[in-house]
Amino acid sequence: MKSILHPLLLLSTVAAIAAAVSASPASPAAPADPAAQLLQRHGSIAVANVGEHIEAGSFRVHVSARLGRPDAVLPDGSWLYHRRRVADSAATGTLVVRFNTGRVSELRLAAPALAAALPPAPADSPLVAIK
Repeated sequence: MKSILHPLLLLSTVAAIAAAVSASPASPAAPADPAAQLLQRHGSIAVANVGEHIEAGSFRVHVSARLGRPDAVLPDGSWLYHRRRVADSAATGTLVVRFNTGRVSELRLAAPALAAALPPAPADSPLVAIK
């Protein structure tokens, strides 16, 4: 005669563990919108690419052709594009495109408050040619 005590004991143990897990406080769920949360927490987030065409190493002229004229230019030559967003996210802000020797060196999305604090390039600064 086979004993059914062992399978019943196993089944009751599994049921007790399942009940304990479901009754315990839930661990923090994965963020619903990680990009928006990171932008809110840090003020800016790194951007890997803009669409399929702009990424680190892209030429300045290529950025201009794809994104158009920047909304503002910083004294260090960085370009700002306002009202940009992260795909599949509620994260919106100002796209900051930094250049090094005519190529994109960094792409970041800055929170609007942070972008508003960035100083624009002086409009009336004289250019000096160096030979």
